[in-house]
Formats: sequence, structure tokens, C-alpha cells
Amino acid sequence: MRVREFTEADAASWDEFVRACPTATVFHRRAWRAVIADVFGHRPVYLLAEDDAGLHGVLPLFVLRTRFFGRMAVSLPFLNYGGVAATSDEAAAALLAEAERVGRAQGCAYVEFRHRWNAPAAQALPTNEFKVTSVLHLPADEDTLWMKKLHQNVRNKVRKAEKNEVLIEAGPQLLDDFYRVFCVNQRELGTPVLPRRWFARVLDAFGDDARVYVAHRQGRAIGAKVVLDHGDTCHFIWSASTREGNAHAVVSAMNWRALREALARGLAKVDFGRSTKDSGSQQFKKHWGVEIEPLYWQYHLLTRAAMPGLNTSNPKFEFAIRVWRRLPLFVTRWLGPRLARDLP
Repeated sequence: MRVREFTEADAASWDEFVRACPTATVFHRRAWRAVIADVFGHRPVYLLAEDDAGLHGVLPLFVLRTRFFGRMAVSLPFLNYGGVAATSDEAAAALLAEAERVGRAQGCAYVEFRHRWNAPAAQALPTNEFKVTSVLHLPADEDTLWMKKLHQNVRNKVRKAEKNEVLIEAGPQLLDDFYRVFCVNQRELGTPVLPRRWFARVLDAFGDDARVYVAHRQGRAIGAKVVLDHGDTCHFIWSASTREGNAHAVVSAMNWRALREALARGLAKVDFGRSTKDSGSQQFKKHWGVEIEPLYWQYHLLTRAAMPGLNTSNPKFEFAIRVWRRLPLFVTRWLGPRLARDLP
């Protein structure tokens, strides 16, 4: 099995493999290579495993040089999943070994793989299972989805939003409204916001597979959401709500609109995205009839003994989060994108 770095001549074969491979996700799509590199300047090292019969595995990887946390390699930064997608254990093992070599050559402290599934070739790696994902298997029709899948509490919230005259609109022209809501929400969460250019590049790269939803009430944008389609699955990627939006259940209203439209497009599943295990976010998703599945963040630890903890649930970041929440919105909107590139 040969492993080498992706070149533009491999574009068609990479795309074909990701479409067909059952362990590849929307985050293995080649479009992210240009989006992350162009917006943040991180170096892509996209690897593929092949033999004379063809392509057997891919690994999208970025080398990050950060101001606060040193050098690391991540598959994939800023996104829910990543890691190896392969059709054989041999290909997966070869890709993991090459990622370790790349990490050492680049002076990284570790290589992180955000695996959706626990591949046999990665099971010996140090593994953190603090994240889960939530997947809804769509029924055949909307009535069954409404009555059999959704908890009564969810149905009540959707009705509440309708009663309170929340209007859900869709379309890429709503990007500015989306970003205004997203900035407010990220400040409330104590998290530096990604730049607007990031979302513009994502929408451009994914075209008809990307959808923007915005919840308006009395002319104000109070909720926002971006979803991406891949194969038979709609992925809920980013969702945000203002305090007013929370009071009017806009997240439930947007979710319901997105579910109905995914069903109409003939999709089989909706991936509600990752959550921290036992968090409020996970509890909210449980009411949507989802199945909770573990995620596997796995590591080559190169110059450190312990797995990293670069996430908002780490107690080390509690003070920074409290401070961020108190800053004026215009400050977090200006400073956030400058910090976000170093927070994968």
C-alpha cells in the first residue's frame, strides 16, 4: 500500500472515493481543503492510500501553527469529524502511520483524528470519548416524523414559535442575518466567532448542498442555521439563537423546517452534530427521536504524555469564557476571528 500527498490531478478520484466510501463524511469532501487554507492559512496535508488496483483510503489533515498552543496536526480543525476514511484496515493503518510521520516532521506536539467511527486500525491509539453525535433516521412521511419521532415537548415548541409569529426563511442571501445572530450567540457562549468569510466560502464551495435558515420575528433576525447535505444525510452544522429567539423556540422551528425539507429531498438521515456527552445540548437533541452514537477523538502523542483538552468544557478555560461573555459585541466580533484560527 502506497501513501502519498494529494495533488490537483487526484481531484476527481478523491471526490469519487468520498462519495462511495461508507466511512467518509461530508467533512472528507475536498472542498474543505481550500476553505480552511484560504480563510485561516493553515497548511493542508491531504493523504491518500493506493495500490495498483486504485484508491483505498483518504485522510484530510491540517498542520496548525498557533500562537497559544504551539504546533499540532488536526483532522479536521473547526469541524465535527475527520480522520481516516478507508475501505481496508491496511489502508487505514498506512494513513495513520504517515500522519504520525508528517506530525513529527512538522514539529507537532500531537496529531488529532476526529473519527466518526472507531476503526480497527486506530483502536490502539489514545482515545477520548467525551463527544457524541445524534442521528435521526427519517421515516417515510412527515406525519410519522411529527407524531412518532418527535417528543411532545418538541411539538409544543414548534407550535409556540408558530403562535408567536416566527417566520423561517431560507436561502444564501440570508448570510448577513445568519452571521449577526451567530456573533451574538457565540459571545453568549463565551467562544470566539469564526469570520464571516468562512461561512461565505463554505456556501460557495458546497453550492446546492448548503442551506441557510434564518428565523425572523417582527422584522428581527433571532435565529440562524446552516446545514449541508452529503449522500443520504443532512448535517446540521451551525445553529444559533439570540435570547429573544430562545424565548420563542426558534431552534425548534428551524429544525422542524430543515427536517421536513430533508425528507422532501429524499434523504434518509439527519445528523444533528456533535455534543459533549451528557450536556444540555445532548439532552435537547434526545427529544428529536435521535440515536446517540459515540465519537472517537484519537491521537498520536508525539511530544506530550496526555491528550489535549482544547474545548470549552475544559475547566482551564472557565475564566476566559466568563470574560468573553462580558465584552461588548463589537469587540468580540472584531477580535473573535483573529483568535478563532488558533482554536481548532
